[in-house]
Amino acid sequence: MGKKNGKIKFARAEKTEDYPAVVCTDIIGQTEAFTAPRGRLEMGGLLLGHVDEKGNNVAVCGFFPKQTEESSGYCEFNGMYNAIAAAACDYANDMVKGEQIPKLRIIGWIHTHPDIGIFLSGIDVDTFRMLRNQCQNRRFMAVVVDPLREEHGVFLTERKSRDFNDADGMFSLNQELEGRYHALLDRLRIIQKERGLDFLPCILPGHLRGKRNAMGDRDDIEIEMRKGFFQLKKQIGQVNSDSNKTIQGAKQSITSLQKQLEMIRKENRELKQKTNDLVREKDHAVHRLEKLEERLLSIEKGIPNLKEKLSELNKSMSITRTESERTIRTIQQEIKESQLRSKAEIIEGVRSAIRGARMKAKKYTDEQLECIREDLRFITNGKRDITTSKDALLIPRTIKIKVQENKLGNKD
Repeated sequence: MGKKNGKIKFARAEKTEDYPAVVCTDIIGQTEAFTAPRGRLEMGGLLLGHVDEKGNNVAVCGFFPKQTEESSGYCEFNGMYNAIAAAACDYANDMVKGEQIPKLRIIGWIHTHPDIGIFLSGIDVDTFRMLRNQCQNRRFMAVVVDPLREEHGVFLTERKSRDFNDADGMFSLNQELEGRYHALLDRLRIIQKERGLDFLPCILPGHLRGKRNAMGDRDDIEIEMRKGFFQLKKQIGQVNSDSNKTIQGAKQSITSLQKQLEMIRKENRELKQKTNDLVREKDHAVHRLEKLEERLLSIEKGIPNLKEKLSELNKSMSITRTESERTIRTIQQEIKESQLRSKAEIIEGVRSAIRGARMKAKKYTDEQLECIREDLRFITNGKRDITTSKDALLIPRTIKIKVQENKLGNKD
């Protein structure tokens, strides 16, 4: 490992062969039985086995330790379990001696993918690579199990995250090799008893499960299955209770919906009645509109005649206006002429009266003359002041002068 341009560079592992793997099918079934009750929580463990005479990596048994982290997408256990497993294998190898007997060892890693299928995630690839690098000649396999879909896969390399085989390997163990595996399983059981089920929840005996049960060994798989059965039964009871509540709620909902449906039907009938009324009003309005359109067409047809009549009326009014103007001018002229004639006649009458008055003035006394002057001032509204002699009496006279003249004549 070194650094280049400030980045950590890992030394590339020496290229090695990806060895064939033989996995006991019983291990897959026991894994599914133990982990299925956990639902969608992932769980990881180790596989123990040996290398057979053909060079195959053979997985015979294994175990699931306590999980430090577990979720629907990740699981993790303490690395000390690798040391515990290696020590147990060494114990079994020492207990059953024989140079011709294959050595027991950690042969693989197993973990679950509940309901998400079989593949190696990015984290899985890194973990698989790390575990292979820790083993001599990188002899190590990875097994992924989906207990909910009942699927599994055996991976020989981390370089192909979706390339896997089925666990359909068949093998047999001779008496000495089987003795070593029994010694290994005994050692794991002692650790489980000493440290507790929480520390080592499950031991996978593989195809040796029947013999282990006959020997009186604890069956973690059966116990977990029973526990899962009772939990499932309890869950079924809860589901039934919830179902009854749901059914009761559904009935209430149906009753409420029926009431709502009846209200909707009533509203629908009312809307239908209103719709019919609106249709009738619409038909009436359409009928009225048709009549109005007919009247409008009739009016439009009469418009040309009205325009013609209006044009004739305008012409007639123009002629009448012209004639009226002529008549008015004629009347005005006649009025002016009549006024002029009246004025001439009045002037002539006044002149005649003056002349008569002049002739008679010579006969008037001063008092009579002063009376005439007063009359003249009255007649002229004070515009003339008669102060002259008899001979200067030239002011126009009115009817009142004539009256005065008549009075004077009577005295004479």
